[in-house]
Amino acid sequence: MTRKPKIVSSRGARFWITTTLLSLITLFSSEAPGQGRSLTWSGATAKSLIARVPDPDSIHWVGQSLHFSWQAGYVMFAMEKMWRATGDFRYFNYIKRYVDQQVDDSGHIADFVPDALDNFLPGYAIIFMYEQTHSAKYRIAARTIRDGFVKYPRNADGGFWHGGWARHQMWVDGVFMGQMFLARYGKAIGDSAYAFGEVTKQMTLILSHCRKPNGLLLHGWDESRTASWADKRTGLASEVWSEGLGWFAVLIADVFDYLPRSTPDYDHLLSALRGLCNGLRAVQDEATGMWCQVVDKPGVHGNWNETSGTGMFLYLIRKSMEKGYISAGEFEPVAEKAYRGIVTKAHINSDGLVEISDCSSIGIMDDYAMYVSQPHEVNTFAGTASFILGTLSMEGLYK
Repeated sequence: MTRKPKIVSSRGARFWITTTLLSLITLFSSEAPGQGRSLTWSGATAKSLIARVPDPDSIHWVGQSLHFSWQAGYVMFAMEKMWRATGDFRYFNYIKRYVDQQVDDSGHIADFVPDALDNFLPGYAIIFMYEQTHSAKYRIAARTIRDGFVKYPRNADGGFWHGGWARHQMWVDGVFMGQMFLARYGKAIGDSAYAFGEVTKQMTLILSHCRKPNGLLLHGWDESRTASWADKRTGLASEVWSEGLGWFAVLIADVFDYLPRSTPDYDHLLSALRGLCNGLRAVQDEATGMWCQVVDKPGVHGNWNETSGTGMFLYLIRKSMEKGYISAGEFEPVAEKAYRGIVTKAHINSDGLVEISDCSSIGIMDDYAMYVSQPHEVNTFAGTASFILGTLSMEGLYK
């Protein structure tokens, strides 16, 4: 449930609205206003994240210290979008600080361990810094990460394992973690024949294993059929999880920025994008405009609106409209409704910072009951970054 302040009178309501607007204006005062929206939740939320976590090395799982992994990588992904949209160098500097804390002057990355796809995503920010500076150390570091794929474990069909601890398992979110880096590497650094071929291979494999007739993808597939969550006959996970499918949605929204039109399977992936958008439109929660923790079961007992996946689905739909992949006329109402829903999950706390509620960052669960019984988390790194992506795409700042 979204946490909202208790309003006991019309005067109280006016006071809360006024103070909320003033807080947002303060947070976002230095950035260009959105077209048609005078306030932008994306900027306020991005600034709040930086204020809350000024040292990006602090972005990691609670109780752990590994910061060269997906959480930091995904936050930097969102911060780059903010910088490109606004030109505000606080976002650029945040990315640079993170990358320079990982990469030494010789291009060595002390904490990179290629034993899970999650650990490849921060390389995306390293390529960004190379593009901006052309410093050799960033190119060397990016090459190190690319070489992490050489001996990375695969299934018999060539699909990457999610991690060494997840033997024979492909997860839909893991495809984003590895292939988002590799797509950019192919365009910005080189080795494009391998990079683009691997990207399309991994994406088409996960589609072949996990895509349902409704265009959505189940959370994962286990070649060995031994995982507790895997169907003993098919190897498939039982459900479509919001945040996991969300990462695949972001990947398929962005991958065409990197792939040449002549790439084999280009049209197949574009068709899959359209099928995914249509599938999402069909299961959008009519009451809230959001999408649920188990995406294609809105209205089923126990299911709930999940913020992180909603932000990523909104990003996919809005960008696909902008790029002409899908009909703007058909999908604009879907996007507008999703935007109105997702911003209800944000509020300003007593410190003047944006808080994002109803997020869920988990692994694959055994069944529906386990998915919907997960905690409704607040201010997860993934949920906050996804909220930024979704709201930014709607606030006239998309590039």
